Amino acid sequence: MEIMIEGQELSKTTDKSSLYIQIVERIRHWIIKGYLKDGDVLPSERELAKILGVSRMPVNQALKILEYLGAIQYVRGKGVCVRNLDIHQLLNNIGFLTLDPANSLKNLFEVREAIEVKAAWLAAQRRSNDDLDDIEDPILEMERNILMNKDIENSSLRFHSAIIKASQNDILVKINDFLSELLLFSRKETLNDSNNRDKALDYHKNIFRAIKDKNSESAALLMEKHLKVLATALDT
Repeated sequence: MEIMIEGQELSKTTDKSSLYIQIVERIRHWIIKGYLKDGDVLPSERELAKILGVSRMPVNQALKILEYLGAIQYVRGKGVCVRNLDIHQLLNNIGFLTLDPANSLKNLFEVREAIEVKAAWLAAQRRSNDDLDDIEDPILEMERNILMNKDIENSSLRFHSAIIKASQNDILVKINDFLSELLLFSRKETLNDSNNRDKALDYHKNIFRAIKDKNSESAALLMEKHLKVLATALDT
């Protein structure tokens, strides 16, 4: 089907690095207005660039963000499609990032610290043998993916989610599930550097050992240090 969308060009007076955020916000506007609906195929990168009066690079960046947020997906034989998901949660997640993406991610790490440091402490007290398997498996996957130069964002998300699950606190689990798309995006921003990937793997291994040894204080302290290191990476 043909999608009727507005063709107003984006502002060029702001920093060029913010163009992709404007594009994300524009697509969010199209969804709110009903120009894009579940299952619709997006125009190509070239067409979007022409509609918005920009180069293809910021369009590509914007589409990557939307994909990590779960807003779009590539469907073989069709192209890039709007995903059939909870539209209200999607719009909230996109809006969260477009207000001030750099500051929003820093705020997200503060929330993660409040949640995950406590979760690590509880997991060391309450973990089962099955929980240990669930925590260790993404570490092994992450180690393999680093050696093969593959992405590790999903492995990292699985590791942290397994610790939160091992805390046996249902509210922490629900909060983590709600933030999952944003958490995956934040990992894309912080784990694209090889040094950060290696540091993250070392922290994961040490946190796992502390939880396995039921050392709550060590698990919580290591998790706090791990998140602060990753948050610092946002400034580099």
